[in-house]
Amino acid sequence: MSAMSDQCPEFVERIAAAALAEIDSDGRMPAGHNGLYQDPETSARNTSHWLVTFAKLAEQTGDSQFESAAHSTASFLQSDTARPNGATFHHRNIEGKDHCNGLIGQAWTIEALAVAARTLEREDLANLAQDVFLAHPQDDRTGLWKRVEIDGRVLPFDATFNHQLWFAAAGGILAGLPWTDPRVDDRVRKHLNELETNLRLYDDGLIFHPLKPSRSLRRYAHLIRADERGRIGLTFLTSSVPLPSRQRQLRWKAIGYHAFNVYAFALLRRRYPEHPFWDTDVCERLLAYLTSSEYATTVWDNEYGSPYNPVGFEVPFAMEVFDIGSDSERTEWLTGQLERHYNDETERLDRNTEDPVTLTARVYQAARLTETTVDGITDDDD
Repeated sequence: MSAMSDQCPEFVERIAAAALAEIDSDGRMPAGHNGLYQDPETSARNTSHWLVTFAKLAEQTGDSQFESAAHSTASFLQSDTARPNGATFHHRNIEGKDHCNGLIGQAWTIEALAVAARTLEREDLANLAQDVFLAHPQDDRTGLWKRVEIDGRVLPFDATFNHQLWFAAAGGILAGLPWTDPRVDDRVRKHLNELETNLRLYDDGLIFHPLKPSRSLRRYAHLIRADERGRIGLTFLTSSVPLPSRQRQLRWKAIGYHAFNVYAFALLRRRYPEHPFWDTDVCERLLAYLTSSEYATTVWDNEYGSPYNPVGFEVPFAMEVFDIGSDSERTEWLTGQLERHYNDETERLDRNTEDPVTLTARVYQAARLTETTVDGITDDDD
């Protein structure tokens, strides 16, 4: 395997070691239900998350159990069960919604395969991730992607901003591999080049949840024309409904997802440190909101926050990558996540959450932390 890079906090290894017993004979991990959304999911999502954790721990510890777990979970993602029609990965089963879970489901699996390809030195995993990534049509003008259903049908644009951003972040990880087609990198850069226009912020720097390009009526018109079913136009309209209750709902959801967005920005920042977006006022404002006292005192009470999106893992990682916040602030965020959700008896994140299976799998987001320690949970010399 390749040389070590990130060094996981010790609690990540504890949780992962306990999870080894949950690997099924075909390599799948237990499925959740997408938190408070209650969408029945397949094993593809959580298996993807665990693959990242197992691969990183295999690289860092040299433990053969983690390496075997990484190969096993990767094999499941290569199977016909995970990708039944040879197109995109099957992520959920719920009437009225796609089975691919938009771009975000595919992003999670592409991310995992790309991480495992590097740490396990497996070109076959990179090729699978690349095939699925490149199967998604990208609009040349806006850098935005359309969804692709598990049977290969091209669906309309994904109209959630964080889905678009995470797909780009997963592509960025994939683009860093030695076996990857240059087209992957080109498409990620195109998306980055259009971020200032595709991203909308509230006045305080909070990231708007639906995709709604800012300051660009022409872009709205172009996307509506390019979207054969017109759904993206409906998103533009409904996100502009002036009802105070609707606007409060959108803002509340945005708070719960802000760190999830910034985590993806951090992944892109590590891959493309020279990109001019990082020096923009837009980037400065969204990072300022992340470190604001308003955010810190609000997000812990948000049901889209720590019980679902583990902000206590996401914020410290963003702070490390963007070199913002103090060591004590990073520790406080991580401690807050663990105090609310970690169960030292089960070694899972199964407290105060509607979906303990998925929240525990999302410990993979903490696997990228390199500097933050928590008294009583991580060793001082980690």
